Amino acid sequence: MSLCRRAVKKAVRRGALPDEYLLYDDPRRKVTHADLLCEGTVRGRDWESFSSVDEWIEWLGWSTVLLDERDYLTAAVHALDLAPRIPATDYGTTRQRDLGQLLTDAIRGFLGEIALAKWLGERFEVRVVLDYRKGPLPEFLPSDIRLVNGRPPRLNVSIKTTKLRGIWLDIPYSQIENSHVFVLVRVGVSREHFLAFLKEISAIKDKILSKARELGIISEDDLASIWDAIPEFTKIPACIAGFFDKREYEDAVKERTSILLADGEEKKRFVVNKFVGYWHPEQDK
Repeated sequence: MSLCRRAVKKAVRRGALPDEYLLYDDPRRKVTHADLLCEGTVRGRDWESFSSVDEWIEWLGWSTVLLDERDYLTAAVHALDLAPRIPATDYGTTRQRDLGQLLTDAIRGFLGEIALAKWLGERFEVRVVLDYRKGPLPEFLPSDIRLVNGRPPRLNVSIKTTKLRGIWLDIPYSQIENSHVFVLVRVGVSREHFLAFLKEISAIKDKILSKARELGIISEDDLASIWDAIPEFTKIPACIAGFFDKREYEDAVKERTSILLADGEEKKRFVVNKFVGYWHPEQDK
């Protein structure tokens, strides 16, 4: 972990990586985006794909894009439309998410899709139109991409988003049967980004705080204090972590009981290091 963090800091200083990787994800705990990225890199054993740290840094710079206010606004608008339709229960648990959490989760998911489209445009000059349309699940489940360079894609591509520390490309339910390629995108969305975005577009000051001041709920000093306590919006780093091409495992995917690759170590809990195959929370209890 320490080796990874030092490498990222050096890369930022020499301009090989964007400054945003060194910003705080959690200011209270002084945890940076780089800290979480390195946690995911080490736990996910990303190192094994590279011959050296320098090679990994070069890849990270190539796979990284920055998401700006317009990108966040795009994600937020579509998330407002989607969030009320999302089941509140987390998969595999009985925990219920409120609408606010569903909204921010949906924003993160859309940011991952936007990041991939932006990356394809910047790196390969490929124009991707994402599919935000609503309709029957069987029709829209297979692909998150509507057009590639103005034409329907030949492959169904599913884009999965996780936080920077995330390591798993989870393919829920029957989606493995509907898409050809699954792409994992890591996005550095902090706990404070939504409030920071609302501050950036003046929704908090011009609407909430101004109304509270008008009704005498807060004073001018209170207004200034609350406003100053909300963090500023910053660009969001995202990296295209990798992809899973189902066609390479076509026969095994058809076999529901197959596990293609599994590796782990048993401590107080069983820690899974590698896994490709089917798994359910109720399996092998």
